[in-house]
Amino acid sequence: MSRVQIILIMGLMAFAVRALPQLLFVGQEFPASWDRLLRYLSYAFICSIISVTLFMTDGKFEAHAAPFRGIALAVSIGVAYWTRSAVTGMIIGMMFVLVLSWLC
Repeated sequence: MSRVQIILIMGLMAFAVRALPQLLFVGQEFPASWDRLLRYLSYAFICSIISVTLFMTDGKFEAHAAPFRGIALAVSIGVAYWTRSAVTGMIIGMMFVLVLSWLC
């Protein structure tokens, strides 16, 4: 499975974690603590999955590519924060990694 596939699958899973409770409990209001948890959980999923898939290949840390991939991770986090959309951050971060991989 490629990095792109892993990132897309995990992005869909993070979206499902946020959407499923809202679909199951239609018309009910979440407590503030649950709302905060669901809001930031997808960002945590996206950041953890992207960071693992960016910095490791076959269970080994890739030191030569780490600086460029760190920049891509920071961009994806910034975009996700700025747009308030984890999926948008994931897509922009993935495109940024692909551009950097073609340049280096």
